[in-house]
Amino acid sequence: MADRDDILNALPQTGKKARVPVPAPPLPSLTSDAMWQIFGARLEELGGRLGTLEDVEVILSRPHVIDQESATRLGRQPGGVPIWEAEVGVTTADLAVAEIGSLLISTGPGRPRMASLSPVVHVVVMPKERIVATLEEAFARLSDRSTVMITGPSRTADIEHVLVRGVHGPGDIVVVPV
Repeated sequence: MADRDDILNALPQTGKKARVPVPAPPLPSLTSDAMWQIFGARLEELGGRLGTLEDVEVILSRPHVIDQESATRLGRQPGGVPIWEAEVGVTTADLAVAEIGSLLISTGPGRPRMASLSPVVHVVVMPKERIVATLEEAFARLSDRSTVMITGPSRTADIEHVLVRGVHGPGDIVVVPV
């Protein structure tokens, strides 16, 4: 401990006081519909979109659809298609966060993530009441779980700033509030 104290005492003292974080002003109370409008706008900015149950019917008519339940069967759906060949993954999310257009999905035993990661299209069907205004509120609700945050479709860029979608996950994300 003496070495640590010697190092810290040798550092120049600036005389500045530590900054005290100032909390953000509280957001006005928003209705669920208003939060879904904000969420939809943010999600669209990120390259995703809000969908309807009719959209889900069209998407699910495509071959090689895998859902969370099927993903637990050794990475295969009942027809035997490997999860890496599935075109569409259907999941639910624990919460949607309006301010940033992101989804929070808790993981753990019986809650696989592969249906949200490997298919080209990720469809999230979730109850409308599972939306919160801020990330702070979301973390307060999910503080005891291992959680993955999904913020729009997968995207990456090379050194020349060429954006490519779908390299490390779904290239399309459709969120359907029900």
